[in-house]
Amino acid sequence: MTSLLDVDNISVSYGDVRALQDVRLTIEPGTVTGLIGPNGAGKTTLLDVISGFVTPTSGSVTLAGRKVDGLGPHRRARVGLGRTFQSVDLFDDMTIAENLAVAAESSTGDAGDARRAAELVGVDESDGRIAGAVSLGERKRVALARALTSRPSVLLLDEPAAGLDHGERARLGSILRAVADTGTSVVLVDHDLSFVLEQCDRVVVLDFGCIIADGAPAVVRNDPAVMAAYVGVAGARTAPPRPADGSAPQTALSVHGMSAGYGGSPVVADVDLEVGAGEIVTLLGPNGAGKTTTLLALSGALPLIHGEVTVLGRPLRSGARRQAAVGVAHVVQGRGVFTGLTTRENLRLVDRGGEATKEVLNLLPALKQLLRTPAGRLSGGEQQMLALARALVARPRLLIIDELSLGLAPKVVAEMLDSLAGRVREQGMAVLLAEQHAAVALSVADRAYVLAAGHVVDEGPATAFADNPERLAAAYLGEHSRRGRDSGL
Repeated sequence: MTSLLDVDNISVSYGDVRALQDVRLTIEPGTVTGLIGPNGAGKTTLLDVISGFVTPTSGSVTLAGRKVDGLGPHRRARVGLGRTFQSVDLFDDMTIAENLAVAAESSTGDAGDARRAAELVGVDESDGRIAGAVSLGERKRVALARALTSRPSVLLLDEPAAGLDHGERARLGSILRAVADTGTSVVLVDHDLSFVLEQCDRVVVLDFGCIIADGAPAVVRNDPAVMAAYVGVAGARTAPPRPADGSAPQTALSVHGMSAGYGGSPVVADVDLEVGAGEIVTLLGPNGAGKTTTLLALSGALPLIHGEVTVLGRPLRSGARRQAAVGVAHVVQGRGVFTGLTTRENLRLVDRGGEATKEVLNLLPALKQLLRTPAGRLSGGEQQMLALARALVARPRLLIIDELSLGLAPKVVAEMLDSLAGRVREQGMAVLLAEQHAAVALSVADRAYVLAAGHVVDEGPATAFADNPERLAAAYLGEHSRRGRDSGL
C-alpha cells in the first residue's frame, strides 16, 4: 500500500538536548495511528515537525509523495495536512457557523466541504451560538470540523480527548473511525492510553525522542519496553524504618471525597488519601491521570469543587500563600525558580536568616558550588535541585512534589530522593510525591496511590507495587481507567 506520510530520520536538537533522534514513521491511507509516550518523550515535537512549526536538525518529511521540507504550516495545510492543537483555538466571539465559514474561506475547501465536515463530526453548520459559550466537547468537534474542511489526506490531532467525559470520548472514537473510512489518515496523540489503545489500528511509542515500540495495540500494551518507559525499572529498595512500637504516623494530610478541576468541571473526583508525619506517600499514574490537579488543589492553588481536606490539623484554606504560612511547601512541575537570580538569591527569598539554607546545602552539597551562578544557567538537574532546596529551606511540615524526575537522569533523581528520605525520617516531615515514573518514587515511598482517569484505582504499601510491576500496568496502560468508566466513575 502506498504511504501518505513518510517521516525519514527526523532529529531535533535544542543545544545539548535531543528532543527527537532519528525518528522514522510511515502512515498509510485510512488508518488511525496512536502516538504515545511519557512526558517529554517528543510527541508534540514530532507533530510540530510534520506540520512545519519546528524545523528539524536533520531528516525529511514527505506528504503524498511530495517532500514538504521548507514549506511553512499554511502551505503544508494546502497540500493535504490538517492539524488540531492541545488548546482549542476557536474565534470565541463568533458563532459556530461563522467559525466554519472562515475555515472554508481560508482553506482549499469550499462551503460544500465545510458542510460535509460538519456533518461528519456532528456539528450544525448553521449553529448561531457563540463558540466561546458551548461545551468543551462541542468546541473540540468544531475545531475538528474546521481541520477537515480543507480535505486533508493526513490529520494530526494533539490531545483531542483531553477533558472529555466518557460519552464524548466514545463519540470522538466513532468520529475518528468515520474520518479514516473516508481515506484520511489520522495520527493521534493523547494521554488517555485506554482511548488510544481502543481506537487505533496501530500504536507508536516514543521515549526520550526515540521510537521504542510500533505495532498493534495488543502487542504494544504487553511490550516490556513500553511498561519500563511508563513505570520505570525497579531497582534495589530498602524498606523505610517504621516506629519501634509499630504505631501509625500522625496524620498530616487527610483527603475525603475531594473533587477538583477547572471552571467548575472536575478533573479528579472522589479522591481519598492520607499522608502521615515522617512518611513519604507517592501518587502514581499515567499522563493526564489528574496528579498535578490533585497537588494544586491540596496546596491551595486550585479551589475544591467539593470534598473535605485537612492539612496539618486544619481545614484546607484556598490560596497557596495561606497554605505556605501553615507549613506547606509545593515543588511545582517545571521547577519554578527565578532564572534571573543566582542560586543564593533564590534561596534568600525564602530563608533570609540563612540558617535553614546551611542545613539544606549540607543535604544537597552539589549546590554549594553553584551559589553565585544564575539559575538560568543551571542544568535541568541543578534547577530541579534548587527548586527542592527552596522548598526545604522553608522547613515545611508537609512537602508536595510534582514530577521530580521530569527530564532528569535516573542517577540524579535517585541521589535527590535518597537525601530527601533521610531528612523526612529525621524531622518527621510528611511528603506527597507525584510521579509518572513509578520505580523512582517506589524506591523511597512508604505507601502508594494510583490515579487513572481522575480516580484513585489502587492503593497499598510501596513494596506491594515495587515487587509486582504488573499491578501498575493496568492503570498505566488502560485497564483500570476502562473499568472505571464502565462502572460509571
